[in-house]
Amino acid sequence: MMDRPTNIDGFLSQAGWLDAERQPLAADLSRRAYTRLVKPGVGSAVLMDAPPDRDTSTPAFVEMTNWLRNARLNAPEIYASDIESGLLLLEDFGDKQIAKVIDDNPENRAALYGDILDVLILIRSQEPPPLHCPDAAELTTLTVVADTHYPGAVPLGLTRFRAVLSDVMATLLKSELSVSLRDFHASNIMWLPQRPGLQRFGLLDYQDAFLTHSVYDLVSLLTDARTDVSKDFRQRMIAEYQSRTGDDMDQMRLAFSVFSAQRNLRILGVFARAAKDQGKSAHLNKMPRVHRYFAEALQHPVFADVTDETLDAVPFPTAELLESLK
Repeated sequence: MMDRPTNIDGFLSQAGWLDAERQPLAADLSRRAYTRLVKPGVGSAVLMDAPPDRDTSTPAFVEMTNWLRNARLNAPEIYASDIESGLLLLEDFGDKQIAKVIDDNPENRAALYGDILDVLILIRSQEPPPLHCPDAAELTTLTVVADTHYPGAVPLGLTRFRAVLSDVMATLLKSELSVSLRDFHASNIMWLPQRPGLQRFGLLDYQDAFLTHSVYDLVSLLTDARTDVSKDFRQRMIAEYQSRTGDDMDQMRLAFSVFSAQRNLRILGVFARAAKDQGKSAHLNKMPRVHRYFAEALQHPVFADVTDETLDAVPFPTAELLESLK
């Protein structure tokens, strides 16, 4: 069997990029590796390396790339592919994450987020591709990672919370569903200001897309683990989104709180697992922010009977608690 470096060299040779300078890009929590390729006088591209024995998402990435581009959204062009080997040569969107642009120019936050809402609304308006559609029970089960990895978690204390969560999600999921890119946040959206309209927003990391309630990616954007989003700003953007879609505001706030509780409890578990099992501790400092989002979601009246016991079962990540994960 051909070893991985030889496989990659062969792929790049066929694509005409073997002689390019290789610059490894920072990895997150995925099993994929990314390398920027630079050819003087030609330009740059990005190699996505997803070994099939560790990551099987390459076909889904290609399918979603095509779907997004057909919807007139800016997913990276695929210059070359060896799907069976998990190798793609992609358009390089550069390094300007929306999160970094906002950090440098905070006065532009509202305008940029306002335009990103239009990306979500366009996604929602499209005929979805055939994607997995998890039911309420599956979405609830995804939060169990917190029971097994979050220090101090009391699974029994989450029983009634999960009953409420599952029941309400089951009702919410009876509405019309739409595509969720799942990791839709300011660090996964690249800023390409020279392009027109919504093409200014380069989309990444959507291979795990599924069908669910339309609010899911709005929750992902506005309860961003990597970037502070204030409660006031969050409520302002929710109101702006509702004004553009015409959704019932009460139902929207309910859905936002319920999916925020689900998503952020899962993320607490995922970050803890990454630190404990994989030695990836870079996200530990984000856990207090995620817990605050989780606690805020629990303030919705639908959780009134279980709020206190739920927060007791998932203690705030103090410095001591975070240290225990290192």
